[in-house]
Amino acid sequence: MNGIDKNDLDEVIAKTFNEVKTAVNSHSEKSIQMYSTALRALVELRQQILSEERVGS
Repeated sequence: MNGIDKNDLDEVIAKTFNEVKTAVNSHSEKSIQMYSTALRALVELRQQILSEERVGS
C-alpha cells in the first residue's frame, strides 16, 4: 500500500483499541459498535500491508 505509513497506522490502531475499551467501560453500545467496526477495518488494512510486503520480499 503505497503512501500508508505503517507506524502511523499502528498508532491509529492502538488509539482505536483504547476507544473500544473506553466505550466498553462506559457501556456505550453505539460507541462500541462504531469503534469496533473502525478497528476491524484498520486491522484488515494492516494485514493487507503485511501481505503485500511478504509478496514483495
